[in-house]
Amino acid sequence: MPGHKALFKVPKNMQGLRPLRTHLLALGLVAGVAFSAQAAADAAQVDAEARLLGVLRLVEQRDLDGAIKAAGELTAQVPNFQAAQLVYADLLRFRMGQGRVAAPGFGASAVLRAEQAAGRGVLAAQLRPGSSTAGVEPMTLDEQLRGLQQELKRRVEASHQALPENAVPSDFLQLAASVKHAIAVDAGKSRLYLFANEGGVPRLLGNYYVTVGRLGLNKQKEGDQRTPEGIYFISRQLAGSRLPSFYGKGALTVNYPNDWDRYLGRTGSGIWLHGTPPEQFARLPMASDGCVVLSNPDLLRLMKDVGWQTPVLIRESLEWVALKNAGRESAAQDQQRLLQSWVQAWSGAGGKGRAAEQSLEQQAESLSGVYEAGFLRSRPARNTLDQLSRQFKQPQMGLQDVGVFSWSEPKGELRVVNLKLVGSNPASALQLRQYWRKTGNGWKIFSEDILR
Repeated sequence: MPGHKALFKVPKNMQGLRPLRTHLLALGLVAGVAFSAQAAADAAQVDAEARLLGVLRLVEQRDLDGAIKAAGELTAQVPNFQAAQLVYADLLRFRMGQGRVAAPGFGASAVLRAEQAAGRGVLAAQLRPGSSTAGVEPMTLDEQLRGLQQELKRRVEASHQALPENAVPSDFLQLAASVKHAIAVDAGKSRLYLFANEGGVPRLLGNYYVTVGRLGLNKQKEGDQRTPEGIYFISRQLAGSRLPSFYGKGALTVNYPNDWDRYLGRTGSGIWLHGTPPEQFARLPMASDGCVVLSNPDLLRLMKDVGWQTPVLIRESLEWVALKNAGRESAAQDQQRLLQSWVQAWSGAGGKGRAAEQSLEQQAESLSGVYEAGFLRSRPARNTLDQLSRQFKQPQMGLQDVGVFSWSEPKGELRVVNLKLVGSNPASALQLRQYWRKTGNGWKIFSEDILR
């Protein structure tokens, strides 16, 4: 890969390791870049991943015996960690092959075929031609091996990724006070980032390896084996005891399709963040039917922390910006002005009298400045608008607990807003979700839901 420096360089003077060096070069794991101390010190990474990276570090340090010992212990304790089994199998093969020339092309694929034919080998037992997951076409042995090699590359690359200090995904404009955590998924890196909300400031807690859809992102319809891209929110938690073992220790459901997806005619359902079945510690980078899949230890970490309405941003590639980025702050301030315009529209701005004392039809002129005409005329919107009309009959209406997220794609630029509308009677407060779309030089609401 142009411009990419791989992780470590196997010393050429280590007898018998020339084939290992060739194999690891193919994985992009060698070429002279030392492991980042950040990866070793990152307590948020699961132990199995950190230990696998430690095995590769021992190879960099010319400690083949130590690497084999550490890999053996790891695979003994986590036998379903297929990427670790692949590394361990290679290390053992190169030790046994010391002092003789390896045949050209005698890589992991050939070894595994030989092991399969003989009916032995832990990794060979786990990787069977024709093995598949629910709803996914079977993978060949070579496809599974390439997937494991890609998994190794992505884990290693993540271990020395250096994010800017106080960096956040650019789509996180403002976190509501009631939201304790936020999630962002970078599918191209097979990585999920978990943030804590500390007084409105997202602070990175950890990052975890994930799997996405077999055919990538950009979900359009039911059964297309793609993961959706967008701004979503956790709907509920499902304990593993309530699910088939395929989903591992549990699941976090998200609200796909959201209002923007439905507006564009996207279909499908059942998009979850979930764990892995007992025979797999992790799945290949692109192997699910559309869900985001984590190892069971990482999934349980998420389930311990995140709750209802936790935002989940999913992109092919995250854009990271400084917390004090001018563009991000400007967008957040602009949305605050839009929300004030929304309140004024409902309250009858411009000296026209209180809109709340008019019928919904009479309010249409005032509301047309903040709502798209199609939404105001739609039957599904009627119940939401009626409730808002009654709510604005209260004096001293105000907004609380506002969260703002941006989203852009070729089909449109929008902002998703969560808020609480509170008047003189706090018990009647409404929690809303609004979808604002950029139209020309302005923004208008094309969808609005009452959450509770």
